[in-house]
Amino acid sequence: MKTSLKLLGSIFIISSLAACVANAPKQSSDSRRADNQASLDTPDWVNNPPQRTGFAYGIGSGDLWDDKADAAKRAGDAARVNLVSQLRVTVTGDFSSRVQERKTTGKQTELVRTVQNTIRSKVPTVELDEVKVTETFFENKFAYALAELDRVKAASRLRAQIVDLEEQVVMVNAKPRSGTTLQKLRVVLPALTLFAQRDRLADQLALVGTQRQKPALNDELQRIESDIYTLFNQLQVRISMTDAGAQEIAAGVIEALTEQGVRINDRGIYDLMIQVSATLRPVEKNGTHFVFADSRVTIKDANDRILSTFSKQAKGASGYASLAKVKAEKSVARLLANELATALVDRID
Repeated sequence: MKTSLKLLGSIFIISSLAACVANAPKQSSDSRRADNQASLDTPDWVNNPPQRTGFAYGIGSGDLWDDKADAAKRAGDAARVNLVSQLRVTVTGDFSSRVQERKTTGKQTELVRTVQNTIRSKVPTVELDEVKVTETFFENKFAYALAELDRVKAASRLRAQIVDLEEQVVMVNAKPRSGTTLQKLRVVLPALTLFAQRDRLADQLALVGTQRQKPALNDELQRIESDIYTLFNQLQVRISMTDAGAQEIAAGVIEALTEQGVRINDRGIYDLMIQVSATLRPVEKNGTHFVFADSRVTIKDANDRILSTFSKQAKGASGYASLAKVKAEKSVARLLANELATALVDRID
């Protein structure tokens, strides 16, 4: 009897195991072939970018739905971004830092820095035309792209463009100039745009060049740039406060402008006239004092030609009413300095 029970138990276990095996999911031969084919067809660059001296590579991907061309474009754009991002990892620096310029001019005034940033903001970034998408691959729901940059070729082009800009700077500086400080600035001001364009190119050269160095200005170019910025600091500016509100903040505004490097001249010959009117609105809310200065400003040259006119609101806030007024004065001064820099850069020709 016991033997029979053991035999029946064994048969039951074997049957159960057989059923499990029979019910186990099976991978079709077609599915296995697809998996094998995918692993065989996927190019190595999808996971391992090429290593080639003098070249840089980037890999990007994009979701693939119905439009292969659109997916390939997005993958290519991502590959370009990936390539440049990898180059940037080894390049550091602040876009507004000009080491060679600081060595030449020493401490920069706020006016000079504002002029620099105003000019640079108007210069477009430099595109790397040598970045090319060389490979594209589609797999399942993704498109992959490989971007390639010939760093030697790109660096050669950038160096040639830098040399050309430097030659143009020297030509501008060679033009005769005389008269007032503003008249001299009118002649040499185009050189600052050339310097800004050169700086953009130099940034890109440091990015793609194998030496990873930003080419510095030579001694002659440093002197030219320094001389131009010295002219900005020599401009004679007269401030005219045209109403009671402006006169109330006059002392603080003039002091703040002077600290920024603006040379205020209230008598004699001047290069620029800044006319200011203002309405002050002190407000107290929950223990915080605010002073709103609604300012109207006109900037003219010595020939009474209007270079700029604008209306803007400045604000100061503090727990103390007197300090809120001081902050409002400094805010007005910043508005004036920024608009003065813009007027000088855009409208003195």
